[in-house]
Amino acid sequence: MSDLYWTIDSLVVKDNVMFGFGWIFHARYEVVSLRFRVMSAERNVPEHIYADFGKSREDVGRSYLNHARAMNSGYVVFGALSDERHPDSIVLECTLADGSTIELSVPSSKIICFSNDYAKGKNRIVLRQAGTLLKRGLYLIRSGKISSFFDKVKRYLNGRPQTALQKPDEIASLFESQEGQNLSVILDHNLGGGANQYRDRLVDAIIREGRSAIILTYHVATLSHMVIVRNKRLNVRYSIPDITFLWQSLQQLSVKDIIYNTAVSFVKPDEIPQFLIRLKVLTSARLMVLAHDFYLVCPSHFLLDHDGKYCQIPEISVCDNCLPKNRYGFAALFTERDISKWRAIWGSLLAAADEIITFSNSTAQLLMKAYPQIESSQISIRPHEVAYLEDKVVRIKQTASLRIGVVGQIGFHKGAAFIQQLSREIKRREVDVNIVVIGSIEVSCEPSVVSQTGPYRYDQLASLIDASGANVMLFPSIWPETFSYVVQELMYMDLPVASFNLGAPAERIASYSKGLVLASMDAASVLDELILFHSKIYLAH
Repeated sequence: MSDLYWTIDSLVVKDNVMFGFGWIFHARYEVVSLRFRVMSAERNVPEHIYADFGKSREDVGRSYLNHARAMNSGYVVFGALSDERHPDSIVLECTLADGSTIELSVPSSKIICFSNDYAKGKNRIVLRQAGTLLKRGLYLIRSGKISSFFDKVKRYLNGRPQTALQKPDEIASLFESQEGQNLSVILDHNLGGGANQYRDRLVDAIIREGRSAIILTYHVATLSHMVIVRNKRLNVRYSIPDITFLWQSLQQLSVKDIIYNTAVSFVKPDEIPQFLIRLKVLTSARLMVLAHDFYLVCPSHFLLDHDGKYCQIPEISVCDNCLPKNRYGFAALFTERDISKWRAIWGSLLAAADEIITFSNSTAQLLMKAYPQIESSQISIRPHEVAYLEDKVVRIKQTASLRIGVVGQIGFHKGAAFIQQLSREIKRREVDVNIVVIGSIEVSCEPSVVSQTGPYRYDQLASLIDASGANVMLFPSIWPETFSYVVQELMYMDLPVASFNLGAPAERIASYSKGLVLASMDAASVLDELILFHSKIYLAH
């Protein structure tokens, strides 16, 4: 146990939902599984919520310079228990690569428990999380990364609710004159990424029309529903008790359209389709459903099965066996783990929609596979508008040796485990090949093979790729993405790009003159393909 280092920065239990984060690593062995075991007097049966681990923690890496695993020691836990209860004990179970499991009792002083009617709990959350942010910020300042510190502070302040609304009619009172007419109501997560970028552009267009938007989202860090109200005059964020509160608020307002962007991260996700359908019936508004991911199909919204592999949407009997064991995506928030019920609930939303929009043919085909009752005529395929992306061509200078570039925050679903395997294969062969991650990767890789820049801003991407020496870009996502801004950006930069034969990225790359759709997902085979791809592009002349 002396070789195990860990802490819990924040652990919150609200009603039946748990959210927390911290870090953990072992000096000699990789962590292969991490979960929280919850016991309560009401039920004498333990429940488990798995943590997503391997996340970048530069502050921990700096504090433990002699331990390579410290750099990727971060974890996040987010899931729901089967019912509301007060936990009597919480134990962190850490399984290591040698097969051993270490049990760590979580001190009660680390746990914040509260419910909707107990506001002091939220204040404690904010204070504790702000303290953690400050500690990590001090590391960034000492490291000379002052701009990164301010970016973190800005994201934290911009994301959280400014205050709480107490009465449903307070939303209507925000609007002046005609601002409350012909509203757009948008349901979306608040986790960042492509879906939020799409929503922001959508809201900007609504505001240009002189209208207002009410965005219903979920603020994970404080475990609270949140509404964002935006128009030419307003840009405010408020926490609300639940979606019923917003339902009561909207009965007083004029709604023109209802837009489902995505519901990932919402607690009680099975309540959302009926909320949207009831709102459509009440207001006679147009309902538009967007498929940014596959949450409409499965709570494991990347379509990863319980083994972490792309499931290809199998027979329901296979799903019945998989979902109760599935720890990926937001499966832990759907406590019933019944795929037939899930499809019935979300199928009703699709049936009620005036328009279903996908961003690739691949996504449309998968949606119709899950819901055979959907006709292709009901789906509009609209590739994302990317005119706002800058056309910055990167001139490759070093071409003699293969330098594989990977862009983004590379978590499990983005191919982190594959990059780890690829780095080991490169080291095993002792070939002159390196991997550079423009961004960060949530797993420990061979340090002699893999380097990473850390988080970056969009306007830095071209210069970072240029400085890295990368000459073949790899998009290693292991699920059928509905669209990829990264792939589009790399194509705009006129860079060679390879991806697995999955989803919208493969659709785009197949018609790109410098594209390679990989024939395999095996690390050794992929390395062979990339070496040949590099040779054809740079050395065949």
